[in-house]
Amino acid sequence: MHDDSTDHNRHPALMFELITRDQAKLKAFYAAVFGWTYETGASGFAYVHFGRQPRALLGGIGQAQPNTPGFEPGHNFYLEVDDLEATITAAVAAGGERFVEPAAVDGYRFAMIRDPERNPIGLITKFQS
Repeated sequence: MHDDSTDHNRHPALMFELITRDQAKLKAFYAAVFGWTYETGASGFAYVHFGRQPRALLGGIGQAQPNTPGFEPGHNFYLEVDDLEATITAAVAAGGERFVEPAAVDGYRFAMIRDPERNPIGLITKFQS
């Protein structure tokens, strides 16, 4: 999957935001499913720090397929997990739902869930890039 000609790509995604209707509920969901802790910033914004990760990142642009879950127009982000099924089970138990079943493509395994506000959240296992 890795092509040396892509080493020149710049401007990787470094931050994401979830703007929620119920911040306390989603903070509890992400803490339960992913173990996140938060640092409160200005106006109560809850920051999630991940620390330095000296590794390759992956991004992409795909064609919308409105009848295929996960391929609606818009944007997605993916969180690295060790076990797709265990994470999906934890998400459902915390009030989320299954969205895209686990699959393998182009050298990586992924799935998608929806949080309690129905935001799609991608899950991806470690991959070689």
